[in-house]
Amino acid sequence: MRLKTTSLAAALLATLATSGQASVLPYKSFDALLAESDGIVLGTVRSVEATARTPHDVHTFVTLDQLEMLSGRVDAPTLTLRLKGGFAGQSGLHVDGAPRFAPEERVLLFVQGNGRDLVPFVGWSQGVFRLAADPTTGHQQVRDADGNLVMGVADGQVVRDGGAQLDTEIVGAPEAVRLGQHAKPEASGGVADDGSAVELLGVQAGPVKPIAAERFVAQVRQRAGAGKLLRSISPQEAAPTEGPAADEAGSSSRSARHAVAMPQGDSVALPLPRPAAAATDAR
Repeated sequence: MRLKTTSLAAALLATLATSGQASVLPYKSFDALLAESDGIVLGTVRSVEATARTPHDVHTFVTLDQLEMLSGRVDAPTLTLRLKGGFAGQSGLHVDGAPRFAPEERVLLFVQGNGRDLVPFVGWSQGVFRLAADPTTGHQQVRDADGNLVMGVADGQVVRDGGAQLDTEIVGAPEAVRLGQHAKPEASGGVADDGSAVELLGVQAGPVKPIAAERFVAQVRQRAGAGKLLRSISPQEAAPTEGPAADEAGSSSRSARHAVAMPQGDSVALPLPRPAAAATDAR
């Protein structure tokens, strides 16, 4: 569920800020990431800063440089993306499902709704991939926002190794994609000389190598559409424009701006609260 109006977003934030519920996100396939993005950018995180007008009006601004546009275009050498939430001084707001960024990391982002949506990526964290060198081989690999190694793209899906925990529950994913399971094919042993059937042999699948970052980027570029113009969103544009949150934000003439620190503030579950039945487990 994408929240398009500030008043609706503010209402959900107020309702869920102390709920402690986890959020769930609808699964986005590789095809959906391509089709729904306004633009696809490969860049290096230059800075991560947060602004806080009130404890529940916090935004994080991620600025990228060394841009390579795989889809869409920019009219400046940098691109600044705005995410709801962050931790600025004593004000903190964690939006469950919003990815975090670190300076100097190389990222591939499927951008959608920058300046409009709470989290400006297709499928929130699902639209974020991190490129980094394998510590053993030095080869560039791709991981998703949760640290799962990307093995490749098959049948319109991003296949992950599933080794890392997901920060947010994803619903609707194909089983093999969600769990990172690789089937071990079986083969018949054939027929013996006396005509009897030989027992089925389990064929151990060989080790699957993760896709090289260069190849993954090439696949994205090859299949991406034309895209749109992506514009940067400055901290001055973070203020709500309607509803009760706008009145509250308007009473503060200045924003507190800080480098993003470790979470210490409130937590909010967005965009969808976990069903009530699941929320009653023994916790």
